[in-house]
Amino acid sequence: MSDILNETIDTGYQRPRDPVEIWLARQWQRILGFAVGIRENFFGVGGNSLDAARVIDAIMVEFGVQLPLNVVTENPTVEGQATLLRGDAERLFGPLVAIQDGDGTGPPLFLVHPDDGQVGPYCRLAYALGEEFAVFAIQPAGLYGDAEPRRTVPAMADAYVDAVRAVRPTGPYLIGGCGIGAAIAYEMAVRLDDVRLLAAIDASLLEPPDAVTESWSREPARQPDLPRILASWQERDLVPQDVTPEFAARSLRVWRANQDAAGDWRPSPYAGTLDVFGLPPVTTLPAAAAQRTHECGTDGQLADALRELLADQR
Repeated sequence: MSDILNETIDTGYQRPRDPVEIWLARQWQRILGFAVGIRENFFGVGGNSLDAARVIDAIMVEFGVQLPLNVVTENPTVEGQATLLRGDAERLFGPLVAIQDGDGTGPPLFLVHPDDGQVGPYCRLAYALGEEFAVFAIQPAGLYGDAEPRRTVPAMADAYVDAVRAVRPTGPYLIGGCGIGAAIAYEMAVRLDDVRLLAAIDASLLEPPDAVTESWSREPARQPDLPRILASWQERDLVPQDVTPEFAARSLRVWRANQDAAGDWRPSPYAGTLDVFGLPPVTTLPAAAAQRTHECGTDGQLADALRELLADQR
């Protein structure tokens, strides 16, 4: 067992980067009783052989793949186990991604994807909020499969409202997002009854700006650039090492669709309050909406301010 413990690649919380790592991290949290990062060693954080068997059982139920028990000892991190499952992960490509189950005492928080479609940064926010809060993320069509991205904010809002109602038919609802996610969350709030929180979050509080994504707005990437872009993402640990340039191509397609949708968006009337955390781009905020501003200079301050509002709904 000592050799297994020494195989820990890193310690401390490092967020999941795609739906497979998010799903596995959530299973580990459910089984172990606390959240762990993608490079923490299963046995080093207290897991045992019985817990490992429960991980294997959860994989069988979700993916229909029967893995031998020694998979956990040979791949004792979320990152390592995820590499074995990506080829069978089609079931995780839908819009709703469960990040954290919570303790069941309050309504879940639904967070809509930012402009690049990646919901991994919301895992860090969920971790900072605390394990008692249930958190779902909503990811766009076309990022992890061949579906065409939706190209208007209302179309995305309609689809995401259906996904939310599938797991929570009635309110109260707590929703939010950053970048275009704030605009989509706004339109979702128009369509939902009993919305208790509508949050527009400054994306830079969750993660430093992605220089490659920013460059897309100045000079659209060409197909030969995509391997270089993907290598840059992998170097900065934004995506797993085993994803292909095809993923960069889908990411660019989703980003362009979201940019077009944001540019064409005309906000619907909304009578509720919009809680603003940090400084989201003004293009995502309707001037007519009643706004309540929360000054947040760090991700910790964001979590503290958001936690206070969420606690009021428990």
